[in-house]
Amino acid sequence: LIFHWLRRSFRHPVPTEPIMQELKGNFVMFDRVQRVFHWATTACFILLIATGLPLYDPSAFVLLAATIGVPLHGAFNTYVMIHVIASVTLALLLSVHIAWDVGKLRSLNVMLPTKSDFRDSMVRAKSLRLGMEPYPRINKYDGFMKNFHLFLPIASVVLALTGVYMLLYAQWWNIPLELHFQTEPPFKPTILHDVFGFLLIALVLGHTYFSLLPINKPMFRAMLKGTITAEEIAEKYRP
Repeated sequence: LIFHWLRRSFRHPVPTEPIMQELKGNFVMFDRVQRVFHWATTACFILLIATGLPLYDPSAFVLLAATIGVPLHGAFNTYVMIHVIASVTLALLLSVHIAWDVGKLRSLNVMLPTKSDFRDSMVRAKSLRLGMEPYPRINKYDGFMKNFHLFLPIASVVLALTGVYMLLYAQWWNIPLELHFQTEPPFKPTILHDVFGFLLIALVLGHTYFSLLPINKPMFRAMLKGTITAEEIAEKYRP
C-alpha cells in the first residue's frame, strides 16, 4: 500500500481503452440496501477489531486502556460478548447482502472473478511498476473487490466455526495463561481464528485505503448517495 501510494496517490494513468457508447445523466451504482449494508458492515468491523485485538494481545493495550479509562483485564467476558454480538450481526448482514445482490439484483455475474479481471490486474500492475501503457478501464467491481467479496463469506464461515467452538468448549479467556494449551484441541481453532481474522483486517485496510484515494472519489460518493454521473463513468469506468 505504501508503494502504491507513492506511485498513485495523486496521479493516475488515463485509460487508453475507448468507451463504446454515449452516456447521459446519472446512474445508480449502489442502491439503498447496498449502502445500508456497507456502512452497517463497517460498524461491525470496527467493533470486531476493537474487541478482537485486545483479546488477542491484552498486554499491548494496557497503556491505551489506562489512558482512555477503559477496563481491560477482568473485563474479557464483556469484550467477548460485544465480539459475539458484532459477529452475529455481521453474519445476518452478509446473508441479507448475498440474498439481495444474488437473488434480487441478479448481479452474481459481475461479482465473480473472470479471466479479463486477471488480465486487467496484470496490466495495471505493470503500469504501477513500470508506467506501461495501454491502461484499461475499470469495472464496477475490479479484481481486488471481487476477490474481497469472495474471501468475506469464506473468512466469515471459518471465523464463525472456530469462534463458536472457543465460546462453547475452549474459553481460554476464563482460565490462567499456563492452562491455555490444555484447552486447545488438535485442529487449533484459536490459531485459525487469528490467521483468518488478521487476513480479513488486512483486506479491510486495503479496501479502506483504495476507497479513500482521490481518484476513487466518484465510487466513494456513490456509496453515500447511490449514483454516479455519466461524466465520471466516461472518465475511467466501463459502462
